[in-house]
Amino acid sequence: MKIQFDIRLLLIFSIIFLNKVSSQDEKIKEILLKSINAHGGEVNLNKIKKIKYLKTTFTYDKMGDVENQIRQKITHELHPYSTEIESNNTLFKTNGIVTEIIEDGNNVSDLKSLNKAKSNLDGAFYVFWQPMKLKDTGTIIKYMGVTSLPNKKNVHSLEVSYLDGSDIWNFYFDTSTYLLIGTEVNHNNKVSLIYTTAFNTTDYGVFHHKRESYKLTENRSKLSIQASYIYNILDVVKE
Repeated sequence: MKIQFDIRLLLIFSIIFLNKVSSQDEKIKEILLKSINAHGGEVNLNKIKKIKYLKTTFTYDKMGDVENQIRQKITHELHPYSTEIESNNTLFKTNGIVTEIIEDGNNVSDLKSLNKAKSNLDGAFYVFWQPMKLKDTGTIIKYMGVTSLPNKKNVHSLEVSYLDGSDIWNFYFDTSTYLLIGTEVNHNNKVSLIYTTAFNTTDYGVFHHKRESYKLTENRSKLSIQASYIYNILDVVKE
């Protein structure tokens, strides 16, 4: 009798668990679909073959004053994939397999520099091509519910991680427009919150225009600005 009761109890808990997982999966799909539609729609975005933009980065000192300014021309080619970053007299490029650094016309062969360049190139594409990148195979997503950001914006929160990485990401979607308005990343136990404060709205899609990065304290009580970014679209090529 007890064995039968234990089996029934196990079945009940299994059904509750599976229903909960299924409900969360549906919620994640709903948020991603609405967000991708808000950013231009998957069909429209998939027609982009190449996009080029100017990224200007401002870094700040502890007093909140501009410390440095960096300008980069960045090109993403979607089909087939490649990313290039031009900065000063240096060109960084990768096709996902082979990475090159060309500095003053000379190829750099230092392995450490190449690995760092690959990470920066992949990171540039990952950040720019959101929320589409969240559909990639191997993306582990949990729905964390509705929360309020320090700027008082109400958002849907998705926690994102990867089996081959230690970083934990949180992506924040406006509860009304479903635009991706915030990203939080925990990298080596250092947490940064990045707001998107303005968008480039084009015929091809809706992309970042202005972003601000803040360092968060452990209890999220204080934000210190680290950097800000301006993205200006230079060219879009469609298939």
